[in-house]
Amino acid sequence: MTDYYGGDYSIAIDGFKAYITSFPRAEKAGEAQFNIGTCYLNDGKYQQAIDAYDTTIRTYPGTAWVAASYYKKGVALQTLGRKAEAKDAFEAAIKSGPDSDDARLASQRLKEEVK
Repeated sequence: MTDYYGGDYSIAIDGFKAYITSFPRAEKAGEAQFNIGTCYLNDGKYQQAIDAYDTTIRTYPGTAWVAASYYKKGVALQTLGRKAEAKDAFEAAIKSGPDSDDARLASQRLKEEVK
């Protein structure tokens, strides 16, 4: 997490991947996978971020990281100009975590930017 917060994203990704490899079903594994996506997103590697968020969604269903991943995936898609896909991701964030902050942010994005 120190590398993540320090903006050393490639080192942070390596650390998160090592954690997941060692502890694939640990309580924090879903968060680690989500953080991989966020590292890519923050580093401007949008397709890699989308792929990492898709992995979170598939691998850790039923966790709070699903709604968060759909929201951040929508942000990456929107940045790439893929508005229809971004809209779908934002709607999925709302559906998977209707009371979450991510759902509220997704709803706001749908109202303001994805038209």
